[in-house]
Amino acid sequence: MQTSRSRSRNKATYFATVPTQEIVPVTNDRHESSVSGIFVIGDATGTPLVKVAAQHGREVVQYLAKSDAASDPADRPLDVVIIGAGPGGISAAVEAKRQGFRYVLLERGQLASTIADFPLGKMVYSEPRGVSDSSAIGFDVDEDRDTFMDRLDRLVTEEGLVVKKDTSVERIERRQDGAFEVVTSESKRFPTRQVIIAIGRQGEPRPLECVGADKEGRVVYQLRSPTDYVNRDVLVVGGGNSAIESTLMLMQHNRVTLSYRGTEFYRAKKENRRQLEAAIQDGGLRAVMSSQVTEIGDHDVQLTVGDSSETLRNDVVIAKLGTLPPIDFYLNSDLELDGIWNKKRVFYALIGLLVGVFIYFGAKHLALHPDAAGQGRWLIPGADHLASVIPLKTMSAICQWFLPLILLPMLAIDLIAAGMRSKGKHPILEIPHGRKILWTGALAYLASHLLPSVVTLDPGQAGPGPYYVPGFAWMYHLLPTYFGNAYGLYYLAYFSAIAGFGIYWAAKSGHAMIWRRNLTIIVTQWTLWWGIPTFIAVFLGRNPWTPLISKSLNAWPLNLAAFQVAPAVGPSDPAWWHTVAVAGVVWAVFLTFVVIPLMTIRWGKIYCSYICSCGALAETVGNGYRHRGPKGDTPRRYERYGFVFVALAAIVTIADLYGFTGPLSQYNLWVGTALAGAVAIGVYPFLGQRLWCRMWCPLAFWMNFWGRWSRFKITPEPGKCIDCNVCNQYCQMGIDIKSRALKGLPITLTDSPCVGCNECIVRCPMDVLHLGDLNTSTKSLPVIAAEATEQDDRCVA
Repeated sequence: MQTSRSRSRNKATYFATVPTQEIVPVTNDRHESSVSGIFVIGDATGTPLVKVAAQHGREVVQYLAKSDAASDPADRPLDVVIIGAGPGGISAAVEAKRQGFRYVLLERGQLASTIADFPLGKMVYSEPRGVSDSSAIGFDVDEDRDTFMDRLDRLVTEEGLVVKKDTSVERIERRQDGAFEVVTSESKRFPTRQVIIAIGRQGEPRPLECVGADKEGRVVYQLRSPTDYVNRDVLVVGGGNSAIESTLMLMQHNRVTLSYRGTEFYRAKKENRRQLEAAIQDGGLRAVMSSQVTEIGDHDVQLTVGDSSETLRNDVVIAKLGTLPPIDFYLNSDLELDGIWNKKRVFYALIGLLVGVFIYFGAKHLALHPDAAGQGRWLIPGADHLASVIPLKTMSAICQWFLPLILLPMLAIDLIAAGMRSKGKHPILEIPHGRKILWTGALAYLASHLLPSVVTLDPGQAGPGPYYVPGFAWMYHLLPTYFGNAYGLYYLAYFSAIAGFGIYWAAKSGHAMIWRRNLTIIVTQWTLWWGIPTFIAVFLGRNPWTPLISKSLNAWPLNLAAFQVAPAVGPSDPAWWHTVAVAGVVWAVFLTFVVIPLMTIRWGKIYCSYICSCGALAETVGNGYRHRGPKGDTPRRYERYGFVFVALAAIVTIADLYGFTGPLSQYNLWVGTALAGAVAIGVYPFLGQRLWCRMWCPLAFWMNFWGRWSRFKITPEPGKCIDCNVCNQYCQMGIDIKSRALKGLPITLTDSPCVGCNECIVRCPMDVLHLGDLNTSTKSLPVIAAEATEQDDRCVA
């Protein structure tokens, strides 16, 4: 359980499965939040780029202008209140003024406070390079902190922007007339029709909590310039890059001590750590590790170091403890946040689990043709009393007649509204929760056609099944062997989804690495996993080749039947079938104990991302949920117990080879079907798409074992990481990539479960990460060369 600690009036308690820095508002393609009329732009959306934030501000206001958001009467609320005077907020304010909007720009501190707090001389980068800044800021060339701040100050002055500084916003309230009121910490209210949130992710400085910390002038949280302090006794508290950079700047003209509660500076950039260690060795400053400030006096501070205490002469304490993300503000404004579990998310997660259980445990009881169906229908337990009130067929007929009369007009209204929004216009008519009603109604209409032949409320009509599902008989007539039950339909949908989503996400990314990965996945799945085995099974019937193909790809310990000769052949089958089956077992052993270890040592866990059907679904269908995978120390601790499943698989396999079939059937039920299928796929949208791969897959942990000798690595360019956390946010395996990048250390399989999906490389806004060594040409696959990334020798100051 995580509880926010910001200084807003209402404290929010919440449960999250990702770190606080990855909790961002849910937004659509127009940057609109879950509350219609409230827009979120820039770093607050998880995109930490100045140029992108400026573009967001311009785009949102232009959308509002096209949708006739401006008001004329002076007694009406403001057209838009912009919260946050960073690059995004200033860009939005300039565009709002040019569009004739009645607006105000609210800022808690000074303009672009995050950038203003950069150390002297630190660069502001104009990434991404290939995109020009069409906003009023016009930022296309790297600039240092002061030059960029001068640019913003000059723009605000020239445009005459209405900026209210020192105004801290506490929450946004919805009025009865549909407008909003932006409420400040001083209870001042700004009525407005629209709100743009551009506050970034930094939030307020994390306060130093000790006796005397509230004494006026004793604790400072922002270092504007090192020249503000000369010949002083300074204590800097913190272990991040901001604390180290402040220490290095202040030590030139002051007596500086650095206090850090940790045992090492694991978050520090490689260059910062080198300079710090050199300064300590030269006696230019002192670092007190494993220490905490317990009391601040008028002219001294007291530190606790282990079991002892130490008193230091002190003139000023500079606390660099990070910031508190504005989660309270979002929750108090009723915005839905990605990463936080609310009632709706819990409900949908349960629905997802039920759907997964139905697919993996119920599909075998469904037939696609009356000839393949059994007797009776599926009885709904405890619902027999409903049959006397209203028969199921009557309910079905009512739905079939009345639902179209309701849904078709709603669908027309929704399509018209969507068309107007696509043109930047405000819809004339919108139905509250229209999409949810349409989806619910469509499912109810579909159920009204399917359920009467599958389920019953009358115990007298119950039977063992299989139960006939109408509407798919044409598929049965096309391929009776394959579409005898719903499993054939499920697998067709499974591999079709891999192809469809694979192309969609590759096209949306536009990156050659993602195109190569997804096309490789699609070809592998549609040929080796589905196409060839299905073709042989359909046209040859029972044969020895289909099991052999399965053994050639689906390795032990993922496939526990890999070492079985039966049921591939039986006593009455030809002798050469037995030879083929034995060859399949020999290959399965060779695949598990030779091929996969060698592949892992040479190229990493490419089996997971390019070959495995579970990984294929994760990289394509589940790609949109990769940021929702559990992060932090707790899930990483759980991952360590995954080797238990390797041992369990070994025990079950040995027992099966000795004739004990019970353990294998139970393992297949609870691990192979429940965990790998129903649970793992059912919770895709809520816990990420790699839960099975991270926590339970025995083959993944078999590769993790061999990974300690692997040559696979993702190498960062030293000194270039800007600490934006995008790599961590989108890592489906929960790896702390950022800490390694800051220290210039590669991501390897020695201490991480990386599957080589390359998403961190593609998504990094600074092109910091590279596959393989920096000075060599690397490959994303043994036969497919990865796109060469342009080397950039710029460093963060």
